[in-house]
Amino acid sequence: MSDNKIPTSNQDTKPWQIAGKLLIFTISLLALYLGIRILFLGWNFVHFREFSAAEIAVCFLQGLRFDAAVVVPIVFITLLVLLIPVRLIRFLALNAITLGHAALIFGNFIDVELVNFMGRRFTKSSLYLATEGQNTNMLQYGFLATITFIGLAAFLVICYKNYFKIHPLLSACSVKVKTLFVVAMIPLVVIFGRGGLQYKPISFVDAKVLPHTYAHHLVLNTSFTFLKSFGKSGFQKEKYFSDAEMRKYLNPAQTTKKNSAQDAKGYNLVVFIVESLSKEYLSPTRTPYLTELIKKSVYFDKSYANGRRSIEGIASILAGIPALMEEPFLNSEFATNEFMGLGQLFKKQKYQTSFFHGATNGTMRFDVFTKASGFDQYFGKNEYPDKDQDDGFWGIYDEPFLQFACEKMTEFKPPFASVVFTLSSHQPFKTPESFDKTYHGKAGELPILKTISYVDLSLKNFMACAQKQAWFDKTIFLFVADHTGPAIDETNSDFEQKFAIPILFYAKKPEILQGLNPNQYAQQIDLFPTLNDLFRLGYLNTNHLARTLYNQGPKTIALYSDQTYQLVGDTEKTENHLKAIKQYFSEGLYDNRLYFPQ
Repeated sequence: MSDNKIPTSNQDTKPWQIAGKLLIFTISLLALYLGIRILFLGWNFVHFREFSAAEIAVCFLQGLRFDAAVVVPIVFITLLVLLIPVRLIRFLALNAITLGHAALIFGNFIDVELVNFMGRRFTKSSLYLATEGQNTNMLQYGFLATITFIGLAAFLVICYKNYFKIHPLLSACSVKVKTLFVVAMIPLVVIFGRGGLQYKPISFVDAKVLPHTYAHHLVLNTSFTFLKSFGKSGFQKEKYFSDAEMRKYLNPAQTTKKNSAQDAKGYNLVVFIVESLSKEYLSPTRTPYLTELIKKSVYFDKSYANGRRSIEGIASILAGIPALMEEPFLNSEFATNEFMGLGQLFKKQKYQTSFFHGATNGTMRFDVFTKASGFDQYFGKNEYPDKDQDDGFWGIYDEPFLQFACEKMTEFKPPFASVVFTLSSHQPFKTPESFDKTYHGKAGELPILKTISYVDLSLKNFMACAQKQAWFDKTIFLFVADHTGPAIDETNSDFEQKFAIPILFYAKKPEILQGLNPNQYAQQIDLFPTLNDLFRLGYLNTNHLARTLYNQGPKTIALYSDQTYQLVGDTEKTENHLKAIKQYFSEGLYDNRLYFPQ
């Protein structure tokens, strides 16, 4: 790079001149990404024909966040490289960055068509396509190849033209000015790089801004998905059997020949996801309300969580996605895969859908995932009117927040489907002072046990409120834990116990639950097909790792934590059974088809 244009005086260059050139550079790159997004829209317009102009605009505006999350940090890194005083090192580093970014730009052009093969944007895991030649020869599309060549040429012109304008200005500045300029830019880079000032940096699932299939593909860019995927733990696609042989080792054919579910269409649904409620916590003294409710409910005594974290539990319960890899689905590169959420099914039946969680909105991306799952209304700490009920750590105490939820549901026009995720039994296990004064626990007991008693009381008071409402008689209540909590006696705790949770269905008119078979193993992902049957939601595809609880017969459940698998159930548990489960799940994620036609 020539240094002939370097001014002779530091006074010739002002910081705002450098800022102006960097802004032009950034806008030029963002314009290129915008052009690729327009190409993506036009090339795949068949998928967007039913989108309104406003919805297309939303995708483009949200896409700008993801573009800036890539472009702004790269521009900043380029600035740092241009400050390198040694010409050879600067030359090599600058060209390495340019070629690397050019490869990402190339990937964006290729993804215009490749997304139709993969069903999702290109990530690190998509590199396996290199061994599958039928999917890699994308340059057979002449027009796309031509546009790609033009786009790459435009990218290189943008880069090198701006390099030659910015470098002389930087060289003319003193070290002090350069340092202050770089330091001043860091906050902007952080803000744009994380996609804004929200609770957590943007990730794959944040692209699901509309319920339409394919919308998130238009929002994302391949540079983001590929770079982001390198921060995720590795998960390999497994292939042990043919599809027919694999199915033989999954949950076998049902022993019932027809669905025995009652028709609860038109009933309301309230799902309580209870934070960290291990099955072993239930007792007449600690959880008197739930203990009594079990006697009136359809209770599954042999039931398990499909993960060990809240972020995994919510995906299992609301979308039937088990946690069989290290990275939670919501944080993984597969989060933009097509999945069917319970809220989507209920919305098709004209239900009002809502989700309640008393924590700060955005915690663990619950707001984003529940919207993608079809739950239109989100009620969190931000919507709760009395901030004096805040526990000072996570959000609103359960008892007042559940009363708030009951009151909100009373405002809904039936039928409605609502999910309430409790909070208080999460670390640091805080309860209100008024409850502390009345609680008499055993000396040395686990701190969570006091909060479990508090949550039990909160559920009791919610149900007391609900019983006074007109909608109560035609409502089905489902109680399930997101995952287990600390073992009461760790010395006697085995792997299976770390997943044992309660699952129970309750309705004022128990006959509506007739046909549910509690004498079987159950898991969180079974709830999706069960509710589909009970409410006649009409979803015809099947996740072969799950099974409706209206059917019976031998079942295998896969548990996974920290690189360890264990099978439970009443089927033969062989290495082939585990291999089949691994293959089904990994192929489902990589091929974007976790659900199969019946």
